[in-house]
Amino acid sequence: MKTNLITLSVLASLGALAASHAGATIMYDPSVSTATGIGASSVTINGSMTDIPDFTEPWVGELYAQAGECVRLAVITTLFDSELTVAAPNGTVFRDDDSGGDLKPLVRIASAPVTGWYTVQVAHFSGVPVSANFTLKYARYNGGNPNCAVATAPLVLPNGAAEPMKAVAPAER
Repeated sequence: MKTNLITLSVLASLGALAASHAGATIMYDPSVSTATGIGASSVTINGSMTDIPDFTEPWVGELYAQAGECVRLAVITTLFDSELTVAAPNGTVFRDDDSGGDLKPLVRIASAPVTGWYTVQVAHFSGVPVSANFTLKYARYNGGNPNCAVATAPLVLPNGAAEPMKAVAPAER
């Protein structure tokens, strides 16, 4: 029951966030790459977060992907401890904190669950206000591409079931 409440809360927050960001950055790369070099053929997106004390707002974008594609999103430069959350149109949610190394998130979706627009959010890991720039790399690859060999496990699945969450010791953050 508690997991379902958390799941509903996450989905409701992302839905409200997407609705409140009608001016979100739209990320569309019409090509689906067969390149196998890590991060090859990525589109570079430079983003900014400008928050004021007591008012924290993440950067939000929309990216397009087709079902079965490998989708790779990586924050490659940042001066803050960033977190990356990606919500598929069917409600599947992927989130990462530090898989890209040096407090940089990396989300690898091995097989996009559905065709459509995915909501992407970059925020400070702990939710504190931050004013900083960052660089996000986004690419779509053919299914089975090495760029998604180690996939990010979904945090929330569309039927409301949550994936088991791995406990992470504070020292690992």
